[in-house]
Order: sequence, then structure tokens, then C-alpha cells
Amino acid sequence: MLTTRPRGTNDFLPGQIKKWQKLESLLQHISLLYGFDEIRTPIFEHTELFLRSVGETTDIVEKEMYTFQDRGERSLTLRPEGTAPTVRAFVENKLFAEALPSKLYYLGPMFRYDRPQAGRYRQFHQYGVEVIGSADPGIDAEVIAMAVDIFNRLGLKGLAVELNSVGCPKCRPNHLEEMKKYLAPVQERLCTTCQGRLEKNPLRILDCKNVLCQELAKDVPSIVEVLCPECEGHFLRVQEYLQAFGVNYRLQPRLVRGL
Repeated sequence: MLTTRPRGTNDFLPGQIKKWQKLESLLQHISLLYGFDEIRTPIFEHTELFLRSVGETTDIVEKEMYTFQDRGERSLTLRPEGTAPTVRAFVENKLFAEALPSKLYYLGPMFRYDRPQAGRYRQFHQYGVEVIGSADPGIDAEVIAMAVDIFNRLGLKGLAVELNSVGCPKCRPNHLEEMKKYLAPVQERLCTTCQGRLEKNPLRILDCKNVLCQELAKDVPSIVEVLCPECEGHFLRVQEYLQAFGVNYRLQPRLVRGL
């Protein structure tokens, strides 16, 4: 009989639960304050949901998902993130028939087969918010301001907001081609992972922790310089809203987390 928990998981004992409850209560309070309603989705979803939404070339899909077949030979996956299940629930339950935008938040366990390390587990707890049905740049700024509000109420110090845009399906492909042209001459010097990323998902090279990859990619063309007029206008408006909200930020053209 095994008497130890699986690697990458944690037990939360009675002495720790009060801290969890306090944090969850704060998140619920601020969510309601900003007009968000809670949504709860299943722990597992059809695997195809994440293949289509997260992307087949992402690290999450290629390396990190807990996927299994049930007794009906259906491929299911423990949710690695909360956005795709929330959108699926929004569509399936026809929330689009109600007043838009729909402002939803979720709080619960997620699962990724990651290398366990300090502060990172294979079962982790994620809080997130989604706004569906509006392309208003004020919404983007509001969510950023909300995150800053949460951190301030938690008493966290020394935080900085870094801001970037990755464009849209219209302007992003041109930037990706420019990245490929720039890095092609040094492809063999990139780490093995980034050599594969160059064709599949070159933006992820900017997120590589390998020192040589960082050096080789430090001067790649910035997408902010080639945004289409619509994306450029949206990005500028987000910055204007943040300034109006009193949120300090700095532009970080290499910020590409989550792609």
C-alpha cells in the first residue's frame, strides 16, 4: 500500500486551510467588485478541446497534459488551464444569448506534467478571469488593473507590470516570417527545443531560458513595430487606460508567455 502522495502534488492540512480560505475569500470579493461571476467547469475535458484551443505545437499539448482513455475509449485530459473550459461552457450553455460582455472567473485545481520544483507542482491551483463578447481595450486595462489591485491587497511589494502585444491573425504571420528569416542563419546554434520551435512556434524562442538562445534572439524584430493599424490603436488605447487607472507599467517586447 502506498502511503505517499504522487510526485508534484501537495496536501493542505487543517493548519493551512484558513490561509487558503482567506485568499479565496479575497479573490471572490474582488471578482464581484469588478463585476465577475464565478463559473465551475469539470476537472477533465475532451482532449480535442485543448488541442484546438491551446495549440498542438505548444509545450502544454506536446509535453505537459495528463491525457487518458476512459472505458469508452474516449480521450480525456485533466484540465491544464481554465480558459478553454470556460469558453466551452460559455458556448455549450448559450451564455451568448444573455447580456454581453460575459465576465466570468474561476478558481480551482489544474494539472500539468511539469518538472516539480520550488513553487511549481503538477497539481496547482489557478485563479483566472475571462471577458467574452467585447474587444474594448478598456476591458484589457481593467483586468490588468484588477490583478494589480489583488497583489496590492495581498501586500506584495516590488511588483512591475510588463506589457506587450502579440498582434492578431492578420499581422502576426508577417512577424513570424521576419523572426524565421532573422534566426535561420543561426538555427544550428539554438538549443534543440528552439530549433524545433523556429518552424512551429518561433515566438516561444523569446521565452527560452537557455542563455545562448537569449543572446541569439535579443535583437529579433519586435512585433510592436509591425502591428496592423487596428492592433496598434488597440495597444495604445490599453496604455492610455492604464495611465488613467494609475497603473504603472513598462513595455516589454519580448513578453510572450502562454503561447
